[in-house]
Amino acid sequence: MHQFRMTVGGAAVALLLCGVLGGPVVLAGPAALEAQVSGPGPDGRWPLQPRSPGNRHLAPFMEGWYANEDGTFSISFGYLNANSDTIIVPLGPDNFIEPAQFDGMQPTVFVPGHQRGLFAVTLPAEMEETDVWWTIRKPNGDISRVPGRIGAVAYQLDWVARPHGSMHPLVSFDGQNGDGRGPPGLMADRIETASVGSPVTLSVNARDPSERDQDDYRFRNATPVNVTWSQLQGPGRVEFTRHESNPLPEPRAGRGGGGGGAAPDSAAIAAAPDSAAIAAAPDSAAIAAAPDSAAAAATAGGRGRGRGGPPPAQNIRLTEGYGTGSVYATFSVPGEYLMRARVDNFNSADSSGGDQCCWTNAFIRVTVTP
Repeated sequence: MHQFRMTVGGAAVALLLCGVLGGPVVLAGPAALEAQVSGPGPDGRWPLQPRSPGNRHLAPFMEGWYANEDGTFSISFGYLNANSDTIIVPLGPDNFIEPAQFDGMQPTVFVPGHQRGLFAVTLPAEMEETDVWWTIRKPNGDISRVPGRIGAVAYQLDWVARPHGSMHPLVSFDGQNGDGRGPPGLMADRIETASVGSPVTLSVNARDPSERDQDDYRFRNATPVNVTWSQLQGPGRVEFTRHESNPLPEPRAGRGGGGGGAAPDSAAIAAAPDSAAIAAAPDSAAIAAAPDSAAAAATAGGRGRGRGGPPPAQNIRLTEGYGTGSVYATFSVPGEYLMRARVDNFNSADSSGGDQCCWTNAFIRVTVTP
């Protein structure tokens, strides 16, 4: 007879094995188990008890790092929200990046799922050995941290063309020099202003620099560029309505792009009641991970099938592979907001979030007055 002892979730279980093969296995009785479990843990849960909805993990992710042509390095960040509701964690002691010089671009609005490459920080060459830490503390006290670290080959991302020629789209703003590409993207120099309840136009110029084989029948027509607007930061609800410059795409089922972060539905983000609050927005106030208008339904990761019906207003398809993606945004409460446009070419077979290519971020700050 052999006796083994193992611990599961803090509870010891004794096993008695008789014979060599196929012998009976006897579990220790309730009294023996009760002696090993004195009560719930510090978080109020018993061993092996699942977390309640709204109390699951919210964790920052380092998606990878880029070696840039100018000698700098960029670290791409995303997150995983395992809850079914959107969580609001304002900037400050519960949501910060160190060193402090890189703090401020991280999201405060966390939609469900794995959102990849929402923003990036760029380090000068002399800071190559510096770790960049992103820390998030939920109101229940749970703390998650991740280091952005340069050097590991397994996490190195690149700017080279994919097998069919796909590359990160380029973005720009009217009246501003320079283009942005990839997760680092481009921040608009101009801060937009708006008043509560009055729509403001958000616009970004986009083009696809990909070089595809024109003798391949799959690429005889231009590959569309998709622009998806969303809210990255801000204290209240943002509602999107379609801009007249953008034609309404026909509904279609497509492959899920699976990356670059989900776009909140126009139904919106519930305002956080205080700096520590988590807004678990119910039903119509919830933020859904909006399917990409052109190709993607699975915005939180992987590939999937698109849903029928017209796409949300903030999803725009530029069918010629270039153009301007505009949307009307209406804000529910005053404050400072950071809006993001994800520009992707996920219609191409070699472009997806799972491969960390190919999308580009564009950011616009908006000051909203009463």
